[in-house]
Amino acid sequence: MASSNTVMKAENGQSSSSSSSKKRGRQATTILALPQSRPHQLKERSPLTLATLQVVRERAEKRGKRTSLAVSVRHFDNTDINYDWLLPGWVAEERYVPSGRKGLGRIYKYYYDPTGHMYYSKREVLFAWSKMNIICLDP
Repeated sequence: MASSNTVMKAENGQSSSSSSSKKRGRQATTILALPQSRPHQLKERSPLTLATLQVVRERAEKRGKRTSLAVSVRHFDNTDINYDWLLPGWVAEERYVPSGRKGLGRIYKYYYDPTGHMYYSKREVLFAWSKMNIICLDP
C-alpha cells in the first residue's frame, strides 16, 4: 500500500499532493519551462562602416598583435543606440580589459574615422569635426 504522503499525477497533468496538504489548502505546482532566448542576431553594417573596419583591421595587423587574449574587442557604428551621434563611416571600438578581481575590469573606448585615424575621446571627435568644417559647435 502506498503511503498518504506520496505525490500522484492527476489526469490534467498537474500533480496533487497528499490528503494532509489538501486539508491545509496547499496545491502542488508544476514548473513550466521558460522560453529560451533567441540567439544574438548580427545586424547589417553599412558599406562605409565595413570599409572603415577593414582599414582599422589592416592597420592593426601592420602593428602586430599587442593585446592579450583576455581582452575582448567590439565595434559599433551610428546604428547602435549609444553611438547614434557618430557620422556614417565612423566606428567606435570598445575594449574590455579584465582586472585581477572577480568580474571587474575596464572598458576603453576608441573612435575611428573613415581613413582609420584613431581618436581617444568623443571630445576629440567633435573637435576634429569642427576643424574639418563638418559640424559647427557653438561655445
